[in-house]
Amino acid sequence: MTIPSSGALIGGLRIRAWAAVVASALAPALVLAAPACNPRGTSGGNDVDAGPAAQGSVVTTAAKVPPPLRSPHPAAPSLPDLPALSAHVAPVAKPPQQSVTLFGNCKGTWNGTELAATGCGAAAHLLGIADQGAVALVSETVLPGSRVGLPAVVDHRLDGTEGAVRNQTTAPSCTALAAASAIDHAVARWLGKAAHVSAMQIWSRYRTPYEAKTVSENLEQGIAAEEDWPFDAKAAVLMMPCDDSKKPGTCGVLPDPKKVDLVSKRSVALFTRAQRLEKTDTGALEQRLASGQDIVVTLDLPDTFAPVGKANARYIPHYTDASKDSGHAMLVAGYASVKGGAYFLLHNSWGPNWGDGGYAWIHEETLKAHLDEALVLDAEPLSFEAAVRPKRRRGEVTCIGDLVPDSITGNCTKACADGSPRHADVCPAAKETCPAGYINLTGSCVRAAPVARGSTPDGLVAFQCGIGGCSYTVPRSLDAGCTGSVCKASCPAPEFRLAKDASGLTCIE
Repeated sequence: MTIPSSGALIGGLRIRAWAAVVASALAPALVLAAPACNPRGTSGGNDVDAGPAAQGSVVTTAAKVPPPLRSPHPAAPSLPDLPALSAHVAPVAKPPQQSVTLFGNCKGTWNGTELAATGCGAAAHLLGIADQGAVALVSETVLPGSRVGLPAVVDHRLDGTEGAVRNQTTAPSCTALAAASAIDHAVARWLGKAAHVSAMQIWSRYRTPYEAKTVSENLEQGIAAEEDWPFDAKAAVLMMPCDDSKKPGTCGVLPDPKKVDLVSKRSVALFTRAQRLEKTDTGALEQRLASGQDIVVTLDLPDTFAPVGKANARYIPHYTDASKDSGHAMLVAGYASVKGGAYFLLHNSWGPNWGDGGYAWIHEETLKAHLDEALVLDAEPLSFEAAVRPKRRRGEVTCIGDLVPDSITGNCTKACADGSPRHADVCPAAKETCPAGYINLTGSCVRAAPVARGSTPDGLVAFQCGIGGCSYTVPRSLDAGCTGSVCKASCPAPEFRLAKDASGLTCIE
């Protein structure tokens, strides 16, 4: 039975979940919950009792069992035929007469057939996540993800979630195209198929390869479909700011305000979250990719960045001569653990003639040597009619005693037998139908959360995790929306880690 609360939902915890569609009336949400106040307030040194927050609805009925799998979990693909690092061939040589300067301060890289645009500044500053990125409240060091059952190969092309390969041609707008492709993929995790959002609209909001504004000018903004504002390299270059090498009329051209207004009314996706990865070692990247996320990376490139090797296993030869003057943003869309080490799958924005249809593998040592930035971008569709996972409500309520908030509905319940919070009133099955390291809560297999219990070194955040997710106890000092002295929050697998960004608390993978 459900005992209604006397308090109203308040505040705003922002979170997305991996789940299948449940009853349409559910409109589920992961929520934050504040238990009865601590005798001594923990709001950043303030000993004044903050008092209790509104109490959420208490559910005392038994948890539901997960629905049957909609389809069997796919088997891992075959390993690509990639060489050991010591067996890499020499990089393709750039034609001696070919300049690497596109125009002004903007350089390019020889891609094997032509000079391809990169950025116009150091790669470490291309995306500009600044203070708006999600920061984990419990680090990966304190709460590491589970490596149980990590597949040898992950390739997001094979599950239909990778968007189209884009082509920036001579426009140094790789950040906009990488962000658009990441949003395409993020929306696919909601709808089961990739979106095709407008890179031109993303670019029009900052229009410069010199400053780090990709995230700051687009976060929490709607994005229209590519067909509503197709990418135009010539127009993208005209929007760039002028420098001494350009004449008036060939630069600094602002987007047509009528076009901007029109596409702003036709959004198909919302760019909801950005997170800079605190750990970028091979294992950490593999865990992210196995969970289903693409990763945006920025790399320092050499004068030549041309894939070599066999079809369907083309790779970037290892290089040591990267330039710090010109960075490039791409997606990482998979990995392969082969005898010669781990490789990561790059999804580039130089058209389908580059590599294998716009993709190529890069060895972990090459990536590590030249990686400047690694981000995860999240987005959601504006229409959830065809969603394969539910959208959560946002709210803050109280769960007293040993009750924890359901990670979708926010109702207060006992934790599941494995220690995880309920997920839309579902607890993990006693006999799991997914492979080791995966869990079914919604009719599909996702990466399981680690089984753990503990707290952060400063003692501010406590956590309890089972394979279905984690519940947290958080002081008001870390959550401005907490109306009591201490609050609770629940995060489901695979987004089991509690984090904070400019909008408040959220959950990340």
